[in-house]
Amino acid sequence: ATRLVEQLLMLARQQAGPTAVERKEPIALAALVQVVVGDLWETAHARHIDIGLVEAADTSILGHRDALNILIRNLLDNAIKYTPNGGTINVAVIRGDVDCQLTVDDSGPGVAQDDRERIFDRFYRVAGPQIGTPGSGLGLAIVKTIADMHRATLSVGQSPSLGGFKVTVRFP
Repeated sequence: ATRLVEQLLMLARQQAGPTAVERKEPIALAALVQVVVGDLWETAHARHIDIGLVEAADTSILGHRDALNILIRNLLDNAIKYTPNGGTINVAVIRGDVDCQLTVDDSGPGVAQDDRERIFDRFYRVAGPQIGTPGSGLGLAIVKTIADMHRATLSVGQSPSLGGFKVTVRFP
């Protein structure tokens, strides 16, 4: 409950607009991802989910550390929540010619094409066998808000390597 309140406060602050206190700083994205993967490793391991950073390009982006931490955590929490026991989650930070990409691939059930446009809407939850899974339907809405704050774009689809869901965040 405390984490949800913190995230809601972050969402409200971001929608109110940036303040002088919230100036962007250089963030080593792969290092931040490693910290979050380490924080969530025990949760994934308890369900025998293999989670790891499979590519870690040495690249920095200008951003808000706390907000990016929440973005990464929400993406990984979501992947852990919907990946079946014994599944796999691969995270990568890839340097492109004009951008830096954060990808999260999982071996879960994926998201139907019809639902992909709505998953970033507040309170929207995909129907299916995971419907009893606890959640507020805010995690990916918060991801979208933080991505927008960083002028990043989000794309979703089917993971070509694991068959489940894939989210890509492209930072300029």
